[in-house]
Order: sequence, then structure tokens, then C-alpha cells
Amino acid sequence: MRNTKKKVYDKIAANKTSLKSQKVDLSLIDEIGSEYQRFQDAYDSASWLAYEWGDEIIDAYSDFRQQYNLDDYIVNGPTRDLEEITELMQGYFDTLEEKVNDLGIDPETILPSYYDLKGWLADAPSLLRDTKDKYREVVDFTGMPNFWD
Repeated sequence: MRNTKKKVYDKIAANKTSLKSQKVDLSLIDEIGSEYQRFQDAYDSASWLAYEWGDEIIDAYSDFRQQYNLDDYIVNGPTRDLEEITELMQGYFDTLEEKVNDLGIDPETILPSYYDLKGWLADAPSLLRDTKDKYREVVDFTGMPNFWD
């Protein structure tokens, strides 16, 4: 029995690690303590973006895009048609002016809004230029896709 006890004690002694090599550097604990708040702030901030604020931003941006649906306005609306319809209407007006001059009558007698329309036709190229400039400005500022150029 004494042999068995000796064997057990010898094995324990052989496997025993020196306490000197197992010391914890207390300055490491101080460093962890001093950086804890920075870690906690970064963790909380990342968590807020990942699980709350990020979704709020997406929802707000989605609401903005729905309220100011510029894509649909340009793709499906008549604004992009201004250049083509202006050219078409200008051709009609040129022909109308020839006809009324041949007849010697005032165009307003057959087209009551003739002079207003003629003014709009004259302003249309400038309006189109201003509209495209503003569209580009909005697209550049908001990052919306450009469906016009």
C-alpha cells in the first residue's frame, strides 16, 4: 500500500506546475479595466447600428423614395417627352403660321391660346435645360439612379 501511495504522490509531484509560471500579470487586468469603457461604447454603438438605427435609416430612406418617387416621375411621366413634343408642336405652329399668313388672319381667331402656346414653345428649350440641370443636381445629391441621361 505504501508503494501505491508513493506512486500517487510521485505522479502528483511530477504533474504539479510551478506557481511562479502561473502568475497573472496584474497590469494586464488594469489595461483591460481601462479599455473596458471604450470597448463597451464601441460594442453598444455597433449593436445600435446593426439592430436598430440601420433599420430606421432604411425605413426613412424608403419613405423618402416613396414620397419623392423621382424614378417613376422621370421614367413614366411626361417630363422627358418635352423635347420631342416641343419639336412636333413647333412644326405644327410653323405650318399654321404659313397658313394664317396666306389667309391674312390672326391665328388667335382659329386657335384662341395661340400666343400663349407660342410663348411656351419659345421657352421650352430653356425650361428643358433647367429641368435637366435640376434633375442632375437632385440625382447627384441624393444618390438616386439617373434614368434621363
